[in-house]
Amino acid sequence: MNSELYKLLMQYNNKEIDDNFIYKAFDIMMKYETLNNYINDFDIVKEESDLLGAYYNEEHLIEINKTNIIEDKSIKNKKILALQVLRHELEHARNLQRLYEKNLDIETRVIRYSLREYAINHNLYYGSCLDKIESSIFKFKKRMLYNIDPAERLADIKAWKFIVNLIKNQRHTEDLLNARSMLYYSYIRGYKSNGYYLEPPTYEYLLQLGLYHELYILKKDFNKYNYSFNTRLLYGLPISNQEYDYNILQKVKLKKTRKI
Repeated sequence: MNSELYKLLMQYNNKEIDDNFIYKAFDIMMKYETLNNYINDFDIVKEESDLLGAYYNEEHLIEINKTNIIEDKSIKNKKILALQVLRHELEHARNLQRLYEKNLDIETRVIRYSLREYAINHNLYYGSCLDKIESSIFKFKKRMLYNIDPAERLADIKAWKFIVNLIKNQRHTEDLLNARSMLYYSYIRGYKSNGYYLEPPTYEYLLQLGLYHELYILKKDFNKYNYSFNTRLLYGLPISNQEYDYNILQKVKLKKTRKI
């Protein structure tokens, strides 16, 4: 897949992004996926919204907002950004697929926290039933907690990692530096220092939603299992200040800049 996508990227090297580029990129990605049951339709929209893209769980629909991608200030190369947004939405479809697979691993667990309402409505929820929260309140709070939503973090990390791997042979280019930087920011997303230690985003997400028993069980299991640094970082679990300050930079192959 990477060779085909990279070839497409090079074909558009001196061209502006257009609908054809996005549709071709989507078709290439889907050739190598097993997500057909979770993606019924794909569309490029030009409606007014704050979103670059969206995946709708019930409809199994992906939408990409090309206008917002073009106007976005974070990434200069709009083809790279479009590929990242596409991949991000595919990762949401993959999250839904994992939910239906009913695994008991840590990835499925944090996805289930994010898709809690969908999982309950479709008899896919295997978490604690002690925490009660009304549907309207859950939806409202979930929107407010977008930055620490574990499924959003997961989709963002995996999408930027995909982009880094796609263009990793472009050594010392601005595109690769930007992709590595965005991967770094996706990893640190939601971690916040309280002056003593870093508050992990997935813990904070459960706390803010009022899913206290789920949080209790997750903390208990965290103390039981010796999760690696990579696992803890990917799923928004506790990491040390040392890991935050140095290990993440090493992981994405960036160096800490000294303040002058």
